[in-house]
Amino acid sequence: MQPTNTSLERPLSDDPLSSFTIPAHWYLDEGIYAQEKNAIFYREWHYIGHVSTLSTPGDYVTMQLADENIFVIRDDDDQLRGFYNVCRHRAHQLVSGNGRVKDIVCPYHAWRYKKSGELCFARNTQDISDFDQKDYSLHEIQVETLCGMVFVNLDPNAKSLKSRTVGLEEDLRRWIPGVDDLKAVSHDAFGGDAGIQANWKVVVDNYVECYHCEKAHPAFSELNCMQDYELDTFGNWSRQLGPSTRIENTAYQFSRKDPIQQSVFWYVWPTTTINVIPGEAMVSVLSIQPTNLGTTSFAGDTLAHKSERGSQRLDWLYNILGAEDMALCESVQKGLNSRSYNQGPFVADSDKSGIGEHALHHFHCLVRDALDQFRPTSE
Repeated sequence: MQPTNTSLERPLSDDPLSSFTIPAHWYLDEGIYAQEKNAIFYREWHYIGHVSTLSTPGDYVTMQLADENIFVIRDDDDQLRGFYNVCRHRAHQLVSGNGRVKDIVCPYHAWRYKKSGELCFARNTQDISDFDQKDYSLHEIQVETLCGMVFVNLDPNAKSLKSRTVGLEEDLRRWIPGVDDLKAVSHDAFGGDAGIQANWKVVVDNYVECYHCEKAHPAFSELNCMQDYELDTFGNWSRQLGPSTRIENTAYQFSRKDPIQQSVFWYVWPTTTINVIPGEAMVSVLSIQPTNLGTTSFAGDTLAHKSERGSQRLDWLYNILGAEDMALCESVQKGLNSRSYNQGPFVADSDKSGIGEHALHHFHCLVRDALDQFRPTSE
């Protein structure tokens, strides 16, 4: 087979019934990835943690966002504050992982910052001309919460999370009873520290469609009645809903008395997924973050009233369903490198059924529009 000629790329149109996917090189090109950092990752809202882990002044969580490391901390006025994790002296990272501090103290030269970001001590600076501690506060980033989930945005001019996700909060409250009472009980990841060996868009592509589910996820398709499965898009987010589920299935067992009887999967542009499956109230909030062009971290928090470590449900979600999806994504990434492939059609239908790929098309259009809006004018 002859290699695809990328000069003959077919268009990503606004109609999924006549459109083609974004081309393969968008998943493989370092230049595209560099554009995505500035156009997407540094301009949009990303999940960083849950308020239950930030309950006391000094509690903090960190996050790697493309090339930037950031953290959110609760200050002495009980406000959540977000900052670049970079000392204003010589750029050393200030905190690591999650934890609690009295003040923010740089491990390198011991510059000390208040929890609100102001520099309060810099040793041996008294003889420096025009040195004013007020000039060296930490660079702040935007922080907002949604049903207890904490989001950050590096763009100081970005519109609010609520305005970017119209209807999402109401939808979460509809399908997750007692969502505000849940706590982060564990941190979980697909693929462990190694992550998934695929571009971040491959992972999102796989997440936002269930056209593959009956073939690739047999237990999932027993748990959910796929003939009733629904898939809808709403502005900057989409939702998959399995309204009909089966008690008898090969995934795990649950009771008709449990508070959650449906499967619901939300994708929030560009990197957040919120996942609910039948049983006791439990929500997995996971972030799809690139660690480089070809590797993706898919990790986050399990929210519940109590830990389900070792449970059949959690084991199935991460070790069976998650493993199946990882294998799919890594196989696709290999195929995208083939000289034989460039684009494919979206398999969609006019009824926008639950097994259609119209949410995949929706995601590709969001990527296209973001890159078009912020593409350098010299191109």
